[in-house]
Amino acid sequence: MKTVLLPTDFSANSKNAVNWALQFYQNEQVKFILIHSYFSPQSGSSAVVSINEILRKQAVEDLEKYKKELVAAFPDNKNEIVFKEVYGDVLHAIKSISEELDTVAVVVGAKGMSAMEEIFIGSNTSAVVKEADAPVFVIPENVVYKKTDKVALAIDFQDNLNASALNPLKDLLVNKNAELRVFYVEDEDGDIPEEQQNKVIADLESKLNQKIEVIKINEDDTLSAVQNFIHSHRIDCLVTVNRKKSFFESLFHRSFSKQVALHTDTPLLVLHD
Repeated sequence: MKTVLLPTDFSANSKNAVNWALQFYQNEQVKFILIHSYFSPQSGSSAVVSINEILRKQAVEDLEKYKKELVAAFPDNKNEIVFKEVYGDVLHAIKSISEELDTVAVVVGAKGMSAMEEIFIGSNTSAVVKEADAPVFVIPENVVYKKTDKVALAIDFQDNLNASALNPLKDLLVNKNAELRVFYVEDEDGDIPEEQQNKVIADLESKLNQKIEVIKINEDDTLSAVQNFIHSHRIDCLVTVNRKKSFFESLFHRSFSKQVALHTDTPLLVLHD
């Protein structure tokens, strides 16, 4: 059974992500774990030890209350909801729990700026996306859950993509009976040889078990181009693969990557290779 980790600081955006997750997985058998991390200034004094215990008890009380709220808000939810308080930051909490489990997914909220901007500029969400080994759904704060009919995969025509990295995408397509759109943002620094393109497409078709047509995007403002693609194709979930020299890694190093250029209400699924 899959375990879905739901880190929360009880803010509106983290609760929105939790609500999204409960609806997204409502027809699957999963176990939800609400995670709240806490910490206090480091010191060897007995006073700090007492403070840590106070914070731990408060975390447990808050999680118990929140679980009751979720049970009342989602009476039709058949999946188990448990909770765990963890001392340390949210990334440590996710990693420590993930190590003990086989199949894990993470759902996190993105606050304020768009989800894509958070990943570029840096945040707790960014740290989880880049460092967690599990697939991560990033849910912008204003997203309202809706049926996932169309999924977009961003590729960069690198080969040797690990088949297991794509398993969450395959599960998503099957469980939601969703259509897949694959796109590539053409790089102004050079064309990808046709032989390489064909090789990568054939590899994807084999691993995803479906015919693939790559839509190529060529615009000066790449982030806006991605936004336009999402809207024009009515994409319900954008999927990216976090790997060296990836499409999004290259965007991060470009001058426009930190511009306020992409305000999307589309969930992101970040896979790891």
